[in-house]
Parts: sequence; C-alpha cells; structure tokens
Amino acid sequence: MRLVLLSDTHALPLSKWAIPDGDVLIHAGDFCQGRTVPLDAVRVFNDEMAALPHEHKLLVGGNHDWPLQLEAEEARALLTAVTYIEDGFVTIGGIKFYGSPWQPDYRFWAFNLQRRCPELKAKWAAIPDDTDVLITHTPPFGILDFSSSGQESVGCELLRRRLENISPKLHVFGHVHEGRGQELNNTTLCVNAASVDSAYEPVHKPVVVDLDTTTGQATIVQI
Repeated sequence: MRLVLLSDTHALPLSKWAIPDGDVLIHAGDFCQGRTVPLDAVRVFNDEMAALPHEHKLLVGGNHDWPLQLEAEEARALLTAVTYIEDGFVTIGGIKFYGSPWQPDYRFWAFNLQRRCPELKAKWAAIPDDTDVLITHTPPFGILDFSSSGQESVGCELLRRRLENISPKLHVFGHVHEGRGQELNNTTLCVNAASVDSAYEPVHKPVVVDLDTTTGQATIVQI
C-alpha cells in the first residue's frame, strides 16, 4: 500500500507540489491559514483534493483549521472528496488509520488543550491499541518537534507516552515546520510531513511511504 503524506499546506494551492499517485493520500492538518478563515477555504481545498487521483484521501484538522472546530457541521459537509477523521478511525485494505487534531495549547489556536491536562490524556487514551497508522497534527514530544523559533521541543508528552505503549507501524504528523523529516521510535516510523518551511514556502516534496500490508513494515520511498 502506497501512502502519500502532506501536512501544513496553509491555504497554498496544492498545485505548488508535484503530488505523486498512491493508494492513500494523507493530510495531517493545517490546510487553512490564519485566525479568520472563511468556509470557502474548505470548499477550495475540497475541490483541489477532488482533482487528485488517489482512491482514498484522509484528513485531520490542525491549529489553523478553524472552520473544522468553530463551524464543524458546515465545514465537514463541504469535505465530500476526503474522509475527515476526528478522534476516530477508518480501515483500508485491512490497515487501521486513526486520526486526531488535538495538541498542547499553542497561542490559543484551534484544537488546543492545556498541556498534560486530563482531557488531552483522554484524547490519546482513546487511540485503539491495534492502530496501524496514527495521524495527528502535533508531534509527540522529543520526536521531530524542535522549534527553531522557540529553541525547544514543543510536541506532546502524553502523546509520546501513548505512542510508545501501542507502537503503530507509522505515525504521521506536522505542525512544527522545522521538524520536517523521519525518525524511528522503537518499531514506529515517525514522519513529520510538513510541506512548507518555517517561512511558509512550499519547498518540501510530499512524503511517500510504502506499507507492507502483510508484515506491517513501513518504508520511506521519498522524503
């Protein structure tokens, strides 16, 4: 199964990237940009996703994706070309994909919860033990989460703990543009798929991962 990974496209046209074909296209949040985001931004994104050839398209929300939190019903109704996942899962070809948009509080953006609070812990506790591919917007703490502007790791400690308890085959996230890359954490391939750099320039190629549906081995093809 070929997975194509995007994150943090920040309202830039998807044509800015040469998006390769694959079985599942995953966007790990922040398709919008700014604090005041019109519903029309969701419609534009959906139209762009509809034009892509991938059979399956999955989306989680990010901290810029205000319509998905403030106008949830209307925004989700516009997402006809993608499967939006919020604290839930879909199964494709026997592979369980779980998605969640939450993150430790960061400058009062969307889908924020207080760092290390019980509610955030409960969000991660809801991730099924048998998840194969975990999709979040926030990185886990200490994994591809170093912010050059803040000179610190800004990922989620509680998510890191849950990640190490369940060991999915692949964990896809974004949020911290400077953390773009891959890292193996125990048996989990972690990928920060941020598609823009710290200046919001579309300089990174989509990440391509091949997932062996028999062995569960996740292999980077392009990053």
